[in-house]
Amino acid sequence: MATLALLLHPDHGFAAGLVFSGGLERVGHESISVKLGDGRLIDARLPNTTGLDAQTIAAHYNMGDQVEITCERIQPVWEEAASRYQYLELSELRFLRPPSAEELSKMLASRPWRGGTNLLSRPVEASTAPDLRPADPPGTAAGGEAAEAHAKLEHARRVNLAYASNMPNFVADETAKRYTSPPGSKRWHYLDTIETEITFKGSRAFRQHIRKDGRPWDQLFQALPGFKWYGGFGTEIEPVFDAECPTTIEYEGRREVRGKQLLVYRFSSAPDGCFGPFTVLYQRYNPARTGHAFIDDPGGNVIRLDEEASGFPAEFEFVQRNEAVSWDYVKIGDASHLLPVAADFVVLNASGDRWHVTVEYANHRHFESSTNVTFH
Repeated sequence: MATLALLLHPDHGFAAGLVFSGGLERVGHESISVKLGDGRLIDARLPNTTGLDAQTIAAHYNMGDQVEITCERIQPVWEEAASRYQYLELSELRFLRPPSAEELSKMLASRPWRGGTNLLSRPVEASTAPDLRPADPPGTAAGGEAAEAHAKLEHARRVNLAYASNMPNFVADETAKRYTSPPGSKRWHYLDTIETEITFKGSRAFRQHIRKDGRPWDQLFQALPGFKWYGGFGTEIEPVFDAECPTTIEYEGRREVRGKQLLVYRFSSAPDGCFGPFTVLYQRYNPARTGHAFIDDPGGNVIRLDEEASGFPAEFEFVQRNEAVSWDYVKIGDASHLLPVAADFVVLNASGDRWHVTVEYANHRHFESSTNVTFH
């Protein structure tokens, strides 16, 4: 479609606001996303005004178009389709230029992450976007231990992808203790305890009956102040093992964990891989990941997974985030299931302060399909 409009704005005037320039990545029914040159995504709510509605923007702009957006700060508004709060509202959208071939290729090669509906048509050039799937790591075609380790890895791929796609629906009691440490300090200070009833249905989780230090929290989990953890319950598995993801895996040997000898594989992924983005107010960023998967042998199941996210842009709040997840066999009814039982998060912010969150899952039980919940 041709770009017919260079400037879209509402019928009334507007005050100066925050201005960002980048590639137009997504236009949803309620919000817009623009990707900046440093990889950050800026999200903004679409106003209920003529000229800045989703249909008008989608009719005049293409994915990848280099644009300038002006936004105003607003009180946080929850957008159900995108599963996040919106902190900005669009007040002006201005076309700068079409994307270069390199810019468009880079945007098309990135992995969209639960951003909701995108009304922008994906360009034909998508078929020529580079294949970011990694080549087999060195040594996988050789004989001996390397070949055996590669065969076990392929077995683990099949086992864990099948597990991730068929996780039982269940409910568990989640207890998280949060600690903070000010800049320059090595000591942790206890902050609070967050208790929730967490419901898993497929790869999605919903928290309800939230209590903060024993008192009911009557808002969404996302509204809690401070660092909020979103992993720790199995969504980490698919980005590691899916062969369509740009994740490199190499065998490192064996290691004893909780009295068991486990196979250890080191993985790494460049930014914009299959792992999910971090969100700070109106900004999102999907950083590079490195880590280890600890796999039982001969079962092929992940028993522990640790992951480090780093390389955040200077303008982003995070500098580094480490996560470790542990699985164990849990009995639900008459069946035994391999389920997450614990997680641990350590975060270093650009300000120098740190967060530490320890999470335990207990009392796993069946998910009742009649329960009236909305998943975020």
